[in-house]
Amino acid sequence: MLRILIFFIFFSFVSIEAQGAPDASLSAQELLARLDREMDFGKGLVKGTYVLIRRNGTSETWKINRFFNGEDALLLFDRKGRGLESKLLTKDEGENVFFFNVLSAKLFRKTDDEKYESLMGTGFFYVDLSGYSYQANYNPLVNADLEIGGEVYYRVSLKPILPYFYKKLVLLVGKKDLKPYRVDFHDRDGILFKTLNLKYGPVKVKEVSGKVEEIQKASRLEMLDLNTGSITVWEIQEVDKSVNPDASLFAVDNLSR
Repeated sequence: MLRILIFFIFFSFVSIEAQGAPDASLSAQELLARLDREMDFGKGLVKGTYVLIRRNGTSETWKINRFFNGEDALLLFDRKGRGLESKLLTKDEGENVFFFNVLSAKLFRKTDDEKYESLMGTGFFYVDLSGYSYQANYNPLVNADLEIGGEVYYRVSLKPILPYFYKKLVLLVGKKDLKPYRVDFHDRDGILFKTLNLKYGPVKVKEVSGKVEEIQKASRLEMLDLNTGSITVWEIQEVDKSVNPDASLFAVDNLSR
């Protein structure tokens, strides 16, 4: 009887241990999922501004419109006084990336390492704006908590499934509100070289029904490039989900039109 009781206790302990392991894994996945959700504004049209601020104080500003149909995205960069300057087309959730320079009428396809090039000299790389899923491309691992300015954050290390230029990303998620606040990017040598800060604010959203409301969202994405000292700010002001982009909008052949 004693042997049976000992076996039962041991078996129960092993079962609890076995059940506990997936929970830790799910915790990391859930924290990473929150980053994907904040970066996703759904199908339709996202309107905003894209500003490059250099170390010397000079800046460039574009109006940015992003059309999205669920898998493909088209970003249009329009500068005041110059009109439409460039188009960024990403297909199959960032698997294929195309950049069209309107001024030179040249089309470039970005593959593998080329996706990790700077977009128009800004801190964002092509891959950063490709709409790809962090969950699908990185393995997360929760590390020790980090305290900054009295606030405590979950620290999640993200290892790329297919390593190209990023060797590691580190995601910080607030322990109080479970919102992602920062992503640190490390190059192939493991050196921190840029940081993305997510700042929250109201975003006007027009639903398919026509109803308009304001939601709290990561509306300001600030990428600090430690190598150049520049800051690139993508500020999202309005989302129109009633826009249903035609499939022809995402055709590579139509980029030059």
